[in-house]
Formats: sequence, structure tokens, C-alpha cells
Amino acid sequence: MPHRPFMLGLAGDSGAGKTTISTGIARLMGQERTTNICVDDYHKYDRKQRAERNITPLNPACNHMDILEQHVRLLAMGEPILKPIYNHSTGTFDPPVYVPPPRAVSDGNRMIPRVVVLEGLLTLFSPAMRERYHLKVYVDPEEELRREWKIKRDVAKRGYTPEQVVADIERRMPDSQAYIWPQKEHADIVVRFYRPLGYDPERPGTLSVRIKLKHSLPRLDLTEVLHSAYEDEPTVLRLETRKEADILDISGGLSPEKAAVFERLIWEQLGPHAEHFNPELIGTFWDKGGHSYPLALSQLIIAYYLVHMREQAVQHGVLSYA
Repeated sequence: MPHRPFMLGLAGDSGAGKTTISTGIARLMGQERTTNICVDDYHKYDRKQRAERNITPLNPACNHMDILEQHVRLLAMGEPILKPIYNHSTGTFDPPVYVPPPRAVSDGNRMIPRVVVLEGLLTLFSPAMRERYHLKVYVDPEEELRREWKIKRDVAKRGYTPEQVVADIERRMPDSQAYIWPQKEHADIVVRFYRPLGYDPERPGTLSVRIKLKHSLPRLDLTEVLHSAYEDEPTVLRLETRKEADILDISGGLSPEKAAVFERLIWEQLGPHAEHFNPELIGTFWDKGGHSYPLALSQLIIAYYLVHMREQAVQHGVLSYA
């Protein structure tokens, strides 16, 4: 019988870049080795019904949280689900889809647990869901960046005008503050993209990123490796150890050469687990229309912890056979 899956929960506000991050991780791990679930499909009301009730999809009361919790539990046990589908283009629901059991996959002479990536607005909201995840991530860009990204996405993909998107952001702000932002406190890893001094909006790939790695994570040796490699270049990459977390700052001005060194350091730590990884599949945004080294390295660092925590879970019997 196959192993139970490794569960990754990824949350953040609307337009924060959750799908960009999770898609890169899935590409790294291998699409055939990953099951991706969007928890925003569990909305209780369509767009028209939400307007009539004056409720936003950020509110847990606007979502089938009980069904979502049940599905997270079933997936964690290696069972299939019948998942609802919310169509963001039409604002209505499409027929549900069958998600097969997230069974283990063959890796040479052994079976390894599949990775189930759940991403969305309320992924870390419920204690019943949080206890099922092995790794929890929150995407927390600067608020002005998030607004910029959301406007760009909703105008290009969902048929809104910029004015409509801005009005929607303001209308949702109380729910963002009440239900979405507090989830950051439950994350093991917090990824925050920000604008460095002299940032040029025409070059979004030069955004910097700050990654908070809580000490609740297994004490792996990535931080020591990075510190020894870059302690003489704090303007490019800075690692700071604080009381509750390690803070890793990656400059948007990181050169391709230094990014390649950084990637190789992490790659070496992954060992045989990285043999099927493809570095060309990470760091892209806007439907592969742009590239960012800080984004690529953020995805790679999350994958690093995912792989090592999965291996530890198997060794300790946490991911026992289903």
C-alpha cells in the first residue's frame, strides 16, 4: 500500500501571488508527483448571490468550510474527493471534478509520498485544516504590490475594469484584516516581496523578497550554508537570526551568476531528491512572461524544506502506509 501524502498549505490575500508560488513548487516537484487543490473553489455562493447578500468570498461564512475540512482530512488519509469548481471568469460554478487518491509515486526502488498542495484565501484559517498540514506557508507582499498585482490579474483574466477592482479591494478590506491576514501567524514560512530603493515598476523581476523561517521548522542546515556563503555580501543576501525565526533577505539586484551559486547550494543539500527537478521551470510570473531570481529562490527554499520534512516524516513513521 502507498504512503499517505505530504500536505502543504499555502494561504494569502487575493492577488498576493499564491498561485505563482504554488505552481512553481509543483513544477519543481514534478506535476506527476503533485496534486494541486484550490480551496477558493469551495465558495458557498456565486458572484450574484454574494452581491445580493453583501458578503465577500474572504468571509468563512461565504464558504463551505465544513466540506473543505472534510476534503482536507480525506486527502491527508490518501482518499479521493469530488471537488467543486468555481469559475472566476463567469462568477458561477462548473461541474465538480474527481480528484483521485493522492497515492505515492515510484522513485527508483522505493515509493515516496505524493505532495498535495492546497492554496487559497482560507487555507490556514481552520484549526482542523492546519493540523493536517506538514508545512504551512503564507504569502504576504507589500500591500501596494498586492493591489497592483490584483488589478493587473483581474483586468486581464476576469473582465473587470481597474476602477471595479479598486472598489472591490476597498470593500473587502475589513474581511482581509479580520480573516485573511491573521493566518500569517500560523505559517512556518512567510514570503514577503517588497520594493527596494530605486525600484522600477517596469522591471518587476527586480523586486526583493524577505523570507521568514520560524524556528518551529526542523533545524536543517540551509541557514548555516547560506550564512557561510554570503556573510561577506550582506547587500545581496542577508541572513538574520531572531528570537522566533530566521529572516532571509534576497535582493532583487541579485545577478544571474550569484543566483546560480545560491541555487546550486540548495540543490546540493537536496541530494538525490533533486534529480528530477528542473530549474528552468521556476521563477516565472505573468504566465511565463517574466522572470525573477528572488521568486525562483523562494520557491526553491520552500521545496527544500518540503523535501527534507517529507523524508523525516517517512523515517519517523508520520507518513505511514495508508
